Amino acid sequence: MADRRAWHPIIFSCPTTGDRVQALLPDEASESLADNLYSISCAGCDGIHFVNLRTDAVVDPKRS
Repeated sequence: MADRRAWHPIIFSCPTTGDRVQALLPDEASESLADNLYSISCAGCDGIHFVNLRTDAVVDPKRS
């Protein structure tokens, strides 16, 4: 069965390449996601980045 969540587009700057990249994020945060982080596959660097679903901001990989 298809996933029935609603999605919205986001444009972010890839922390690795600096390229502007578009991705889709779910409209509502799931309670199962720790800290409301959602992993996205980056078309700019073929890597994985984490986006905070409350702020739509890419999490800094250097964050401790």
